[in-house]
Amino acid sequence: MEIKVTEIKENKLLGRKEIYFDIIHEGEATPSRKDVKGKLVAMLDLNPETTVVQYIRSYFGSHVSKGYAKSYESRERLLYIEPEYVLIRDGIIQKEGE
Repeated sequence: MEIKVTEIKENKLLGRKEIYFDIIHEGEATPSRKDVKGKLVAMLDLNPETTVVQYIRSYFGSHVSKGYAKSYESRERLLYIEPEYVLIRDGIIQKEGE
């Protein structure tokens, strides 16, 4: 799996970086969010506690997927702005009752 960052936008109003990227996974299945997040965090020196992968889109017959991630300035901003399902899906918070 190889990740190529295509664009990084600084969103000062929301206190985050918006990262668009391509994932090249020739001969492999679409990588998991956890693997993609780990590689992005390492590549761009981001904080894993304030970074979420919004989506990974795969296209039939293609070995390239497109993705979008957001990295916030602080955990408080992340918890205030992101919907609960995104936080649960990315492992930032636990679902109530679990």
